[in-house]
Amino acid sequence: MYDTVTIQILGQEYKVKAAGDKSHIQSLSRYINEKVFDVQQRGTAVTTTELVAMVMLHMADDVAKTRQELEIVKRTFTEKIDQLITHIDKATK
Repeated sequence: MYDTVTIQILGQEYKVKAAGDKSHIQSLSRYINEKVFDVQQRGTAVTTTELVAMVMLHMADDVAKTRQELEIVKRTFTEKIDQLITHIDKATK
């Protein structure tokens, strides 16, 4: 079921329909606004369109970095499990 959630982005209020936790949607809105503030502080965007483009680039970079970190964790976890399995196999023979 979809609920209506009121959020603010770039000083504009939006009513969005979303499934799930309203507080999660509002926290996403706060994250977007934090990114907007960061870009505005750097003074790299002049128009709203440039601002939105820069914010999207920063957010895409966050996603890419997080994916890389997750891949490293997965790889490390898999290696450790393989080592444990090998160790257990040797110990039980």
